[in-house]
Amino acid sequence: MENFEESYPSIDEELVGFDDDAENIFKYLISGEKGLDVVSIVGMAGIGKTALARKMYNNRIIIEHFDVRAWCSVSQTYNRRELVLQILKQITGDQSSNYVNLDYPEDILRKCLYGKRYFVVLDNIWDGKAWDDFQSCFPDTVCGSRIMITTRDEGMASYVKRYSDPYSLRFLKDEKSWELLQKRVFKRGNSCPLELVKVGQLVAKKCKGIPSLIIMIAEILSREREASSWLKVAYDVSSYVSDKEMSMKTIQSSYDHLPDHLKPCLLYMGLFPKNYEIPVSDLLKWWIAEEFVQNIDTLKLEELSEICLCDLVGSNLVVVSKTRSNGKMKRCIVLDQVREFCLRKITEEKFMQLIVPYSYPDQPEEQRLCMYIQDRTMTSDFKESDQEFIVHPKFSILDHKNPFRLLNNLKLVRVLHLLDIYLDNSLATAFQSLAHLRYLSIFVKAFDFKWVSHLLHLQTLRVRSSYIMISPAIWKMSKLRHVDINEFPVTICEDHIVLHNLKTLGMCSMSVADMTRKFWDKFPNLEELRLHINEFGDHISDYSSSALMNLDIIFPSRLKCLSLSEIFLTDELVSSIAKLRCLETLELSEIYFTGEKHWHLSDNTFVQLKFLQLHRVFMTKWCCSDDSFPLLECLVVNNCSKLEEIPDTFAEIIPLRLIKVIDCSDSVGNSAVKIRGVMDNYGRPIQVHISKKDKMMMM
Repeated sequence: MENFEESYPSIDEELVGFDDDAENIFKYLISGEKGLDVVSIVGMAGIGKTALARKMYNNRIIIEHFDVRAWCSVSQTYNRRELVLQILKQITGDQSSNYVNLDYPEDILRKCLYGKRYFVVLDNIWDGKAWDDFQSCFPDTVCGSRIMITTRDEGMASYVKRYSDPYSLRFLKDEKSWELLQKRVFKRGNSCPLELVKVGQLVAKKCKGIPSLIIMIAEILSREREASSWLKVAYDVSSYVSDKEMSMKTIQSSYDHLPDHLKPCLLYMGLFPKNYEIPVSDLLKWWIAEEFVQNIDTLKLEELSEICLCDLVGSNLVVVSKTRSNGKMKRCIVLDQVREFCLRKITEEKFMQLIVPYSYPDQPEEQRLCMYIQDRTMTSDFKESDQEFIVHPKFSILDHKNPFRLLNNLKLVRVLHLLDIYLDNSLATAFQSLAHLRYLSIFVKAFDFKWVSHLLHLQTLRVRSSYIMISPAIWKMSKLRHVDINEFPVTICEDHIVLHNLKTLGMCSMSVADMTRKFWDKFPNLEELRLHINEFGDHISDYSSSALMNLDIIFPSRLKCLSLSEIFLTDELVSSIAKLRCLETLELSEIYFTGEKHWHLSDNTFVQLKFLQLHRVFMTKWCCSDDSFPLLECLVVNNCSKLEEIPDTFAEIIPLRLIKVIDCSDSVGNSAVKIRGVMDNYGRPIQVHISKKDKMMMM
């Protein structure tokens, strides 16, 4: 098989935006452990792995540091003997045919390397088997030898790791993309004319930080230097790529290398509009609803779905576009050419078929409603009853249009995402025929649980509504895994009912009296709860009558994420939260105190808490020990206008890596900076983000 990685245009001449990467990798190569180490450069095809490795390989200091060097391109298919001979010839400097008839060239290579400080590059290596074939050739004689590999697969990089962590190459930032584009279009140091600067920057941005794509586009722009022509390129970059088929072959090779269970997950993502940032939390639920992710232990489906997405990101076919404050993935995208490949594959394999291009010609693609069907029998004879799948990405529909008339014949639809349009209350009858729904997300003026009580396969229910009509029938929907409603009152369900599958519940309001162990036992596997403890009615100041003062508040014992809003924070409540031994995320919003506005944690310890967010917590002083949050990684303090400072004991939390301060007093920001300074002195640097209104400072 051809080495596709080297088919991309060379960026060696104008290696822009990789200065920091080159410096970091340089340190890996000439310092660190004396034993043999493997330095892995990981990234998607065309991002510059080979170019950066070549830059390191040809660096004068590197050449002088190592006794011998060799470069070998492995690719997806390879001949082990030929590659060993290729390395051997470079190590010995003998390019003759003396080694051709050797019976065991691996032994000769090992002997030639023994006692030397060597540097070998294995470019474009695909899997662990290839590494297993070669590693016996490389002796470890504690001379500071290094092997560098380039790969698209993060799993592969982890497999070969010894001392140094895999080094992931990320996309170029917009300013570096523009710098590279200018250098390739305007050679010999010429500058870009002013009339082309803005459109040129737009073109660079549309290349999404991929060096090889920038270079391809630069060749086109250099032939016609008019703003109108450049604008056409900017709005359809992928159609101007000259070696699109070569890119498709590269993607095909990565796709073929995926485990079978990941292939439908990737193809599914190709259905979304170009440049659409797919919400990760929804995507994982859609995969489960469509039965792309299956496991004997149904309680672990969400975890398995996240692993699948991580594997796709690790293969560099999917890109994380936004992360949450706690470091988890928030949104992801498939790049244009990967999406185009997916659409081709969907058609070839009859995986899904576009049946209703329900849109308007003047709408941009990302605002169109796209509807797809999936035929599980994989035949070309599509009947009305075979239509099983529907997805609605970001779209807009005129008010007089009713999307539900499109569903009349989609009896087997499983996923219905309509959260982006405001529906009238005529939808009640539309749900009667959709008995196979597993995922339902809607935005409606008023919502009655009776409309969905017959959907016994429903796993996820998301509702945004100004009026919720509750019904005990919800507790009979035994397949429910996720209930996400802007706010609804919880009613006591029948004694015999237990929802074993329910994982997330909110935003619900309930009284302390109803928060009993007997009630929470009906949800034995609940992990995420968003709750408003409705104890005060309209009289928020009437604290003395509250049962919060006297009752031991009970929460579900397996909670990993808890969000509380509009409550008084008492010692009893804090103690109850601290007893949750699995709790990793705690979010407090609109929190009040009585008497002195002080939050004293006393001897309470949140043993597993990793993420703490405080939003409009009306305290002036906050006191805690260095043992209060032993595993905390991220602290977010948002709009806590009365707070004077963050306790300096946070500097003693070893795992802490990020503090975000949003719309707080200067003294709170200064205390975060002070904590950062202390941790810097300890050799444990953290990030501090301070923002006020529209201004932000990152430190």
